[in-house]
Amino acid sequence: MRRSGVLAVAVGAEAIGAVVWWSRHRRAGTGFVNRVVDPWLVRRSLVDRSRGEIALIEHVGRRTGIVRWTPVHPVPTDDGFRIIVPLGSESQWARNVLTSGSCRLQVGDFLHDLDEPLLVSPRRIAGIPTVVGRLMSWLGIRYLTLHRFAVRPGSLELAAAAHGVPPTVVAPAHGLLELAAG
Repeated sequence: MRRSGVLAVAVGAEAIGAVVWWSRHRRAGTGFVNRVVDPWLVRRSLVDRSRGEIALIEHVGRRTGIVRWTPVHPVPTDDGFRIIVPLGSESQWARNVLTSGSCRLQVGDFLHDLDEPLLVSPRRIAGIPTVVGRLMSWLGIRYLTLHRFAVRPGSLELAAAAHGVPPTVVAPAHGLLELAAG
């Protein structure tokens, strides 16, 4: 019995240590995700085949004006979508969307035009247990809520081609997916 108690305390201490570490180093691993994981998801067309589990959000860089694509996990709501933002206000793509006030989201074979972005605490999201919402809030995790004002069949690649921009997705050194112009 003593060993199991000691083991439980050790596991609990490890979990608390991991949570504290994450709260202080939230950007750890983002470079790998931006340079390796995100482009891999797009190249493999997993966004198209995921049946809405993975979507591609198109947003415009705040300083550069470059169109960027980032894979996200959208949850449909009555009037739009809710997207988890693990880095909260430190997320570059979420800051781009908040600054511009609008974005487009490709979910399967449909393009959704979205506006009215709002970064919301998990504690304000219905259906998230209180303890989980508090922990997520403490870790800095937020949700981006977006209002849908239009939806149509299509894809971001087809929309880019219609505007004369080659549908090439590249992973720049500074992260995020970038739609190469030319």
